Amino acid sequence: MTGITQRVGVAAFVAATLLLTGACSKDDAKKSADPAKAAGENRAGPAEPAVVTLTPVDKATGVDPGAPVKIAVGGGKVSEVKVTNASGESVDGALSGDSWKPKVPFMYGGKYTVTATATNAENKPTVANAAFTVLNPTQAATATFMPDADATVGVGQPVSITFDQPVKNRKVVQEAIKVTATPAVEGAWHWFGNSRVDWRPKEYWPTGTQVKVDLNLRGVDLGGGVMSKQFKSFGFKVADTKRIAVVDANAHTMTVSENDQVVKTIPITAGEDPKYTTWNGIMVMEERYPTLDMNSQTVGLGNEYDQKAVPYAMRITESGTFLHANTWTTVNPFGNANTSHGCVSMTLENAKWMYERSIRGDIVQVKGNDEKPVAADNGYGAWNLTWEQWTAGN
Repeated sequence: MTGITQRVGVAAFVAATLLLTGACSKDDAKKSADPAKAAGENRAGPAEPAVVTLTPVDKATGVDPGAPVKIAVGGGKVSEVKVTNASGESVDGALSGDSWKPKVPFMYGGKYTVTATATNAENKPTVANAAFTVLNPTQAATATFMPDADATVGVGQPVSITFDQPVKNRKVVQEAIKVTATPAVEGAWHWFGNSRVDWRPKEYWPTGTQVKVDLNLRGVDLGGGVMSKQFKSFGFKVADTKRIAVVDANAHTMTVSENDQVVKTIPITAGEDPKYTTWNGIMVMEERYPTLDMNSQTVGLGNEYDQKAVPYAMRITESGTFLHANTWTTVNPFGNANTSHGCVSMTLENAKWMYERSIRGDIVQVKGNDEKPVAADNGYGAWNLTWEQWTAGN
């Protein structure tokens, strides 16, 4: 009995084990099939294309010439931006983040096309285009500037910008004009009225200084509906010689120094006191003429004189003060008396010497009559203002 019972028990155990094994295999088969099916159901489809939105929008008008092109991208990133003008020429510019800015502001009234490319997660491109027209202001101002581009000037020459229309937004204009000196110097702007602004260093320019001026004015709102036109850079050099002429109207002399060393003392005659007294103060040589016709009516003195081809004329004020040769006098006032109508005159030989050595921007300082100071805007009289007075005018 015992042996039979054991055999039956073993057989029952084996049968039960086979049944259990079969049951487990069936369930496992189902389970092994399900993940594959699930994986197929959850597999991601193709990435959505990037969406690109441009500003200015297509067919936009009145666009600010200095405004950047904005490229907003959804589901991707910007890969390329190209801007062309009406002639199909590429416009130089730079992409930074989602903005593209032209190197030079767009031209007033100009027509431009922007083509922007963005890529999605699968690096597939989306291209967007927009054509736009830049504003064309009804009132546009032009600025003239001194000194001339590439000029070599004396140590007293300021940067002077004059607009042909009034400026209301002075701070905006100042920020749009950059003066860079090498070596660097401290300097500031000063406004004379509402159309002229000058920049000078705190002290006379160091000799040999290189100066660059950037007129980033195109698209700048001057105020009152007036826009500025120019986008221009120019440079000039300060001469290697610091030349200062000091006129002593009482002593009837002009002492010329170069790099702080006296090189010549010239006998002169200045303006006759008190009717034609020469302006007193620090002036800057503005213009030089080998000969110049001088007529008293042009400076409000009636019919006092009309001299043709005056030799070696060097202007030091806008109101008409010159250094020049006097070849018509019948007496010798040089070094002896003040007999002119306000100019500083000398012999032909001395005037020639001064003319050949001088350049625009040299300093001419007149002493001897504190009762007739030259105005700071009568030519380039910036140096007659203290630094505190100068900086208060910006």
